[in-house]
Amino acid sequence: MESYFATIKNKKGQLVLDLDDSKHIIKVLRHQINDEIIVNFQTEKYLTKIVALMPNVICQIIEPLQENNELPVKVTLVMALLKEQKFDLVIQKAVELGVNKIVPIQLKYCVSIVNNKIMQKVARWQKIAKAAAKQANRNIIPEVTSVVKNIEDLKQYQSEANFLAYENENFQDWTQNLTNINSITIVVGPEGGISSDELTSFKTLNFINISLGLTILRAETAPLYFLSVVNYHSLLKK
Repeated sequence: MESYFATIKNKKGQLVLDLDDSKHIIKVLRHQINDEIIVNFQTEKYLTKIVALMPNVICQIIEPLQENNELPVKVTLVMALLKEQKFDLVIQKAVELGVNKIVPIQLKYCVSIVNNKIMQKVARWQKIAKAAAKQANRNIIPEVTSVVKNIEDLKQYQSEANFLAYENENFQDWTQNLTNINSITIVVGPEGGISSDELTSFKTLNFINISLGLTILRAETAPLYFLSVVNYHSLLKK
């Protein structure tokens, strides 16, 4: 059964879907009054019944569903800006793999740069995250933040464990750091790599350089590899 996200609960305790989801339900899926769908509200899933269609679909809660598809560890991905299609792919797959938050960052060697249309891009990235969250049956829609331009500003996004994926680091078992922690931040640089000055700035913020294996991964592959490993280890903790 398909699932949706609601951000509004009306005075009757009913869940109200946004216009985009409402149009999809009415025009594409052709749902009718009394059809049942799953709706997420404030991290909880509910079995609901459609009680109104226009202009917004409104759903009456039938019962809560004891279903939590979130990782036990919250992962923040700080991702250097990539070419548009590659960045879109990272957002989609990272959400599927359980990321909690995505922080785009402008670094020295980024091919893609921040321009006056960045707010439109962030809004589009958030839509990609929402679609991926629905497909993956997530309990939440991960946030895509505004673009960070200064490494110092990453302080607000740091976690209990803070890693920097770095291809010149010797491989060691960094998964030992995943034991008994509730949050991780991973930084992945752009296609052109990370400058020496940036490495120093990350070190100042106590980011630990880690290797993701013997081969050099593409910028869009690295975060998905990392999230896959964290996903596996997190599931072992459940």
